[in-house]
Amino acid sequence: MRRAKAALETCDHGSMSLPTPDAPHATIRRLAQDCAVVVFDLDGVVREFAPSNSASVAAGLGMSPQEFLDLALAPELLRPVVTGRTTFRQWCDQIASALVERGARSDLARESVQHWIADRGAPVAETVELMAELEKDGRQVFLFTNGTDNIPTELPQIGLGHLVDVALNSAVFGVAKPDQEAYAAAHAAIEVHLGRSVAREQVLFTDDLAVNVTAARKFGWQAVHFTVGPTGG
Repeated sequence: MRRAKAALETCDHGSMSLPTPDAPHATIRRLAQDCAVVVFDLDGVVREFAPSNSASVAAGLGMSPQEFLDLALAPELLRPVVTGRTTFRQWCDQIASALVERGARSDLARESVQHWIADRGAPVAETVELMAELEKDGRQVFLFTNGTDNIPTELPQIGLGHLVDVALNSAVFGVAKPDQEAYAAAHAAIEVHLGRSVAREQVLFTDDLAVNVTAARKFGWQAVHFTVGPTGG
C-alpha cells in the first residue's frame, strides 16, 4: 500500500504499521501548544490496515499482495473516487471488472473485492489517545483524508464515529492532497466548523506522506511528517 499510496498521494487501504514509541506523537504534542487547530491524516496515522487481509484476498486470486493492491489502487480507479467523481461502490465494481479482465471469474472477483472491503481497518490507539488529549487541552482536532464517500460509514464501524463530524474529506472537496486547492478547501471547512477565522500558521498538520507535508507547509500550515521508522513515508 505504501508504494501505491505514495504514487497517488492518497490515503486509503493497504498495509500499515502501528507507530513505534519514538513516533512523532511527542513532536505533535509539543508543537500543538502554540496552535489552535491540529489536523491528522487518517490512514497510516489514525487508522491502520492489517496486511493479512490483502494477502488473503490476493492469494485467492493467484496474485501477490502487491499485484492486487497495484490493481485496486491504480490511479485511473482511485483518483476519481477520492475526488468524488465516482462512488465507493462504483470503485469496488471497477476493481472487480479489472480482475475479470485479468482473467478472474466474475463471481470470484466480486467475492474477493467484498472480502477486501469488509476490513475497514483499526484505530491506531496512541494517535487516538493523543487526539483526545489535545481536545481536552483546548485544541480543535480534525481529520483530513483523501477519502471516499464511504468515510462517514467506515469511521463508526471501527470505533471512530466521534470523528465523523470533523472529517475533512477530499471526496467532498472534489480535490485531493497534495493539491493546494485541497488544503484551501480543508482550511475553509475548519473555519466554517469553528465559526471563526483561523490563521494558517495556527494549524498543525501531520501526514505519513512527505509530499502531503511539504504541500501543507507551502499552504502555510505547520506540518509534521508522521514517520513510523526507517521505511515510513
